[in-house]
Amino acid sequence: MPTSDSAIQINVADATSASKAETYGEVIVIGEDSDNLADFNTVYTYYSQSEVEQKFGATSPISQATSKIFAQGVDHVKVVNALKDDGAGGSVADYNTVLNSLVSEQVDYDIIVPTIDASDANMPTLVSHAGSEKKVLIIPDIGDKATVEANIGALTANEYCFAIAHDDATLAPGELAGAAAGVLGVLRPWVPPEWHEVQGISAASYAPSDVDALEGSNINTVITVAQRSVISGAKSLTGSFIDIPRTKIYLAKEIKNALVNLKIRLANMGRKIPYSPAGLDMIKATIEGVCRAAQTLGALRADYVDGKGNLVKGFLVSVPSYDSIPDSDKSNRVLNNVSVTAYLSGSISKITLDLVITL
Repeated sequence: MPTSDSAIQINVADATSASKAETYGEVIVIGEDSDNLADFNTVYTYYSQSEVEQKFGATSPISQATSKIFAQGVDHVKVVNALKDDGAGGSVADYNTVLNSLVSEQVDYDIIVPTIDASDANMPTLVSHAGSEKKVLIIPDIGDKATVEANIGALTANEYCFAIAHDDATLAPGELAGAAAGVLGVLRPWVPPEWHEVQGISAASYAPSDVDALEGSNINTVITVAQRSVISGAKSLTGSFIDIPRTKIYLAKEIKNALVNLKIRLANMGRKIPYSPAGLDMIKATIEGVCRAAQTLGALRADYVDGKGNLVKGFLVSVPSYDSIPDSDKSNRVLNNVSVTAYLSGSISKITLDLVITL
């Protein structure tokens, strides 16, 4: 499960209050609405489709996206307009300002729904943001196999990009992205979206060979299984499964919150996390507690005994010995070289059978 993007920094130095319970399915629509330029870079939260349409109208690209998000069972959606007045009677998209504000204002969001498609000149900006901020980005594209492969293949992707294609020309990019995001939004981070039903989107008309080719390019689509429209696969655009980075985000947040809450709890008792062998053991035990809870939930692989009688663990937590830590780190109260190796509780996507049936 670990990748080169696994390293995280956790700062408990300035913690002043217990961390709130995290959410992992916060969906935000970053759209383009030319009729509401005055609302550029303002984040709204809506709890129903009617609220969105009262603000943006029923035909807005933003409203089209939120309608499919709500249809999947998501109970609220954030919205921000990326279009602003260009000063000449028209409008211009400014994604950099919007994305930077989301970070600086600490807006809570996990899954990004754009109303633009993969061919838009602003999509690389969203892709870069998804990778740097570790947010899932749904990348929609509509067209035949060759068109979507070319448009999506031109992007320099990261593991947080989830590409989805469709060949219905009447479908807006935001609708397609919203439907996929809504499915992810109601799933726990470690549950892959493969074959999960999609409401309000019919299956694409791609030939089976085209679906196979798209999946070979790590592009998902909507197919029919058991007379239901479902998402065909669960891979990110880099070829890993999208539940891997989502689980990585989950573990990073839960470990951070556990350590912050440990510091707060001790501070309320007039104590501290000591920089000592006992303190290192305390930190390790806290991290292990998060991982054990993740095992109970089914996020991480359960421990098991292999055929040779060896215990195979679902996670490993490594903390440096006290004597190996440089004095400079101790004086600066920094603990480096803590590592967590966690193994995702995988799912079976393909079963190969070699059957001999005798009648």
